[in-house]
Amino acid sequence: MFAAAPIKECQASSITDLKAFLAELTEPLVIRDLCANWPQVIAAKQGSKNALDYLLGLANTAPVRSFSSQAIHQGRYFYNADFSGLNFSQHADNLLSVLQKLALTLTQTDSDSLYMGSTAVEYCAPGFSVKNPLTVTDYNCLTSLWVGNHSQIAAHYDNADNLACVAAGERTFTLLPTDQVNNLYVGPLEFTPAGQAVSLVDFNNPDFSRFPRFKEAMAKTQSATLGPGDAIYIPALWWHQVSATSPFNVLVNYWWRQAPEYLANPFDAMLHSMLAIKDLPNEHKQKWQQLFNHYVFADDVDLASHVAEPAQGILADIDELTARRIRQLLLQKLNR
Repeated sequence: MFAAAPIKECQASSITDLKAFLAELTEPLVIRDLCANWPQVIAAKQGSKNALDYLLGLANTAPVRSFSSQAIHQGRYFYNADFSGLNFSQHADNLLSVLQKLALTLTQTDSDSLYMGSTAVEYCAPGFSVKNPLTVTDYNCLTSLWVGNHSQIAAHYDNADNLACVAAGERTFTLLPTDQVNNLYVGPLEFTPAGQAVSLVDFNNPDFSRFPRFKEAMAKTQSATLGPGDAIYIPALWWHQVSATSPFNVLVNYWWRQAPEYLANPFDAMLHSMLAIKDLPNEHKQKWQQLFNHYVFADDVDLASHVAEPAQGILADIDELTARRIRQLLLQKLNR
């Protein structure tokens, strides 16, 4: 792995109101010992077996997906060599079974990689959130559990803000700002290892002959290694690669969008824009860019006051009713 600048950090003891503190953040931040009092973390500090045994006591047999990758891939969940498929397998499983399999690998060297990712924590481990509590926002928040041994998740971004808490093991986070998208050589949008498009660059062994612009991205890279009880705030749309290095790792992450639930997913709008605008003549694209700036991106433009209020329609501030009207209008146009 190349050298990266350290991510800024603080101690949890310096934070008096976590929700207010997170609401003000716009840059990545490591918060040391934020979850130090969690029973899961206390068990983890006594060793991998204790950490695994604690979670075993909460796990159920609700259906989940697990993933495994042969040892030759060193835990890197990615495409196969010719991009005709993926280099790992998916299994119908449950958390109890996953933990039992992981228990067998605790003392093995060069074992296959196994993990369960992004599963609602109370769905597969009822009571975990009550025993290991954290309130991060007043927005609707998805609390997810990640469990496994060694793994490397390629750089990707999420549409939501993310507070990721290491509850067992050790994880290294490598982050880049959104504007580095052109230097990261992002793969397919519709065929991805785990839902989000990923950088094709192996951060641990970058191939500069194939990905020369990645050298520019390296200058913007930030990194930090977290242990049990530490947390990291990753703003929405920041690229992040995550490596888990311990025999047993548990991550709990909190995802939330700083927006009402009735608003649509911006990624869907980007896909539609690709369909409608990307291949237009340049002079047309420039004009559409001006219109997008006016109607979407400019915060200082008054869209509606010159129109009589009953006729403002979707020019007015978007509430739940207006959001439904826009969806209906889109469906009518898409179905033509």
